[in-house]
Amino acid sequence: GSSGSSGVQTTSEVDLLDDGYRWRKYGQKVVKGNPYPRSYYKCTTPGCGVRKHVERAATDPKAVVTTYEGKHNHDLPA
Repeated sequence: GSSGSSGVQTTSEVDLLDDGYRWRKYGQKVVKGNPYPRSYYKCTTPGCGVRKHVERAATDPKAVVTTYEGKHNHDLPA
């Protein structure tokens, strides 16, 4: 079965990758065993409930894992 969430791992110096959508950070959480906090974002388009969280891998600080929840119900912002 598919859970509906997909993880994308990229190597980047910045947490927030430009994936074309606009995001607003609304919180962060410290993950046990990981020195880097997990950041939570949500899509800024009204009526779109897509969220994502971004965290760095404890074993590789340059590896950023982005997990998306939901699907955008709109096109990419202009």
